[in-house]
Amino acid sequence: LKSMLGLGPSCHISIEIDGGHSSVGGKRKVQRESETEELLVFRGDDHISGRVVITPKKNKKLEHTGIKVELFGQIVLTTYERVERQEFTSVVRSLENSGELTGEKEFKFDFPTVEKSFDSYEGINAQLRYFLRVTVVRPYTTNVVAEQEFWVENPQVEPQTNTGIKMEVGIEEYLHIEFQYDKSNYWLDDVVLGKVYFVLVK
Repeated sequence: LKSMLGLGPSCHISIEIDGGHSSVGGKRKVQRESETEELLVFRGDDHISGRVVITPKKNKKLEHTGIKVELFGQIVLTTYERVERQEFTSVVRSLENSGELTGEKEFKFDFPTVEKSFDSYEGINAQLRYFLRVTVVRPYTTNVVAEQEFWVENPQVEPQTNTGIKMEVGIEEYLHIEFQYDKSNYWLDDVVLGKVYFVLVK
């Protein structure tokens, strides 16, 4: 209905990431709402480049005050009450200054030196994600925005020794609590196993 009345987005934005700069190759499947997406996998020092294609509505010119692409690293924490988002990486590139588009136009982008030192993570209550956001800034109306996520992995050499650890906390002269873990280093997909001891101090 919005499309029939001309109330929908004033253009379509397509973001294509170049997988040729990936030193890993392959894709990672993630669940996003009701759909499963396949994300390109990169290392932390890989270039993130590609192209953006913007197509105005048929027979419509697109006036704008600027087009930009941004690369974000973001932590998302989900609780029963709210969703919190915190950005730890943010870099912007201008694709075009103010003007107008009368037909489909392609823009190239490249982020060669953006630090991506944290691994992507997908959990029930926490996510660490990297994504590109393209924004067409519109005068006197709503901006048009599109996003494209990608996955980052930074594998490390497994330590030669991975012994268990022990932590002690408590209330002086009342309660002593010991936490024992089976090892000191864990991978993201590991299950943390251990024991908790409660000792009453008499």
